[in-house]
Amino acid sequence: MSKITKEQYEFALARIEYLLPLVNDDTPASDRNAIELTKMSEVVIEFEKEYL
Repeated sequence: MSKITKEQYEFALARIEYLLPLVNDDTPASDRNAIELTKMSEVVIEFEKEYL
């Protein structure tokens, strides 16, 4: 993954906040919201490994 900017990190945090109520343990892994939540989480993890 390329270097994550602060703007991308903040966007990912906002998307995670939006997506969390839409996804639960019963949501299929193939659900588009679950996929996006996973990808946004990866962005946050990468940024935090680098900067925090």
